[in-house]
Amino acid sequence: MCGIAGIWGNARTPQLRAMADALRHRGPDDEGLWISPRADFGFAQRRLSIIDLGGGHQPIFNETGRIAVVFNGEIYNYKELRAELLKRGHVLKTESDTECIVHLYEDHGADFVSHLRGMFAIALWDDDKQELLLARDRAGKKPLYVAQTAGEFYFGSEIKSVVAGLRTATSPPALTIDDQTLSDYLAWGEIHAPATIYNEIRSLEPAELVVVRDRRIRQRSHYWQLEMLPKTPLNPHDALQRVDQLVREAVTLRLRSDVPVGTFLSGGIDSGIVTAIAAENYPGRLITVTIGVEDDAFDERPLARLVAQRYNTQHHEVLVRPDVVNDLPKIAAAYDQPFAGPSCIPSYYVARAARQFVKVVLNGDGGDEVFAGYRRYVAARLNRWLQATDNPVGRPLWRALAAVMPTPREYRSGYAFAHRFARGMGLDPVQRYLTWSLDLLSDDEKREMCAAANGHVASGESWLQRTLSADRLIAPFVQRFAACGPVDRMLGTDFSTILPHELLVKMDIACMAHSLEARSPLLDHVLIEHVARFPEHVKLAGTRTKPLLRTLSRRYLPESIRSAPKRGFEVPLLRWLRGDLRPMCEDILLSRSGLLAERFQRAARERLVRGGDGLDPRRWSRRVWTLLMLGIWDAQVRPRA
Repeated sequence: MCGIAGIWGNARTPQLRAMADALRHRGPDDEGLWISPRADFGFAQRRLSIIDLGGGHQPIFNETGRIAVVFNGEIYNYKELRAELLKRGHVLKTESDTECIVHLYEDHGADFVSHLRGMFAIALWDDDKQELLLARDRAGKKPLYVAQTAGEFYFGSEIKSVVAGLRTATSPPALTIDDQTLSDYLAWGEIHAPATIYNEIRSLEPAELVVVRDRRIRQRSHYWQLEMLPKTPLNPHDALQRVDQLVREAVTLRLRSDVPVGTFLSGGIDSGIVTAIAAENYPGRLITVTIGVEDDAFDERPLARLVAQRYNTQHHEVLVRPDVVNDLPKIAAAYDQPFAGPSCIPSYYVARAARQFVKVVLNGDGGDEVFAGYRRYVAARLNRWLQATDNPVGRPLWRALAAVMPTPREYRSGYAFAHRFARGMGLDPVQRYLTWSLDLLSDDEKREMCAAANGHVASGESWLQRTLSADRLIAPFVQRFAACGPVDRMLGTDFSTILPHELLVKMDIACMAHSLEARSPLLDHVLIEHVARFPEHVKLAGTRTKPLLRTLSRRYLPESIRSAPKRGFEVPLLRWLRGDLRPMCEDILLSRSGLLAERFQRAARERLVRGGDGLDPRRWSRRVWTLLMLGIWDAQVRPRA
């Protein structure tokens, strides 16, 4: 696990070191700087040593020294790849997973990525071709950002590293806000690759391969995508056996490490199954880490303790008393661009706690998105049963029903689910997805917030009027999965949008901020490919979420965990915004200067801060939180000229 960066054009040691220094938290154990003797090209790398502690220094080269690679992530099948490479006559000088990459490239060219089973962001330099290849893993666990100037090319694992490089450019560009991305953030609470908040910096997408020649991107392609069809005909019993086999294989592969391995252990099914299998297969006594809070409604220590006791793990419970007023600016700054996923706070704390005991942890990420673990999948299932009303005639009736239903006061109640379901059924499929999944600012609500804002008005036109609807980010996936059932359509869309751009960004940043590597067995691409093709009724037959993993958990977990209500990484957001964070909210949201003042109508901001607009408490808190995180980013992170 590392941070990687590079420059093509104006590649000098001070510039590369500045980019590496910005990534020190991702790799505190070692630094690698290299400049090609044949081109104005250089690599920078910071290493978190996990495999081959003494021999894995990067960059790593092939036998001739003409192919070099820097790499962030882990290749879990590296032992099998290494054995095959040795059989084919390659000379490997280290025991690291990184070295396999350069030799796979020698044999397969750019198709080397299809042989990798892991999480990765890779930069490979071919000195003979004078060509740079950049690649991200299939799910998008490891990030990679790029920027081009008139004569130079920069890349880095985090935006801050690219910014550090651009500051040393021959002609440093001013970083400007991408209005379209800002508009999208208001609807999603996150930023979707390939965009970033800056016009001048882009992101690679998950499973994307980029070819750079002459300091310019010449080719972009995707080497993998999720396929839901054709379906594999099998019954629930056979599906369960297959899942058990694949999960065990994925967990076992991710135990490969030259340093101790632990798990994030919550009171949930996903992390519980991962922990159980890991404990059974780990050569020593597995380390488990759980964070606790003093609020019983959010404290998962009692349930996690049951799993730790059953499997005799080295269990550590860390009581967290969130100092959200002081910690929130630090957490927001770690993301480099606006990010409004509230679970970034507990993720930050659990990563900080785990780093006291281990450098590598396994988690349960992906269980909900692969195995249908959210209530919105139940809503999609109900949509199938009520599809006769899902048309231009039936939708107005649903809207009328939603209009007379009282506003729910609790988020996880059955009534709240029914209210949200009715609102979604009154909308077209794209808007329905946003309502059931995110429920942040709609296009109409954004227009109301931005009307007659103080700045960025040209010829009477608001900045928002020059942007497109956030719907366009969903439409391609709705179309791609159109032949699937409603549950698969939502699973596929979630996998392609919310998973890589919110959940995986959150975990990568939270863990790497504390120099901690997080591995996600339930996002193993072999497991994903198999489960995606299971019949929809096998993945979700009724109204009970995640039936395959729930049934599998009978083999591994106590009944009290299997029957416990879903919690996830929840935070008392409403209580914070009405209490500890209220002064900060008023200071930032009602400021007369800065990005919020420039782009959003003051009267609308005042109504929102004071809890108006007739929103239910959850929707109000998420909306305030989204603007608060934007304001903190603007004040704490955004570079000023």
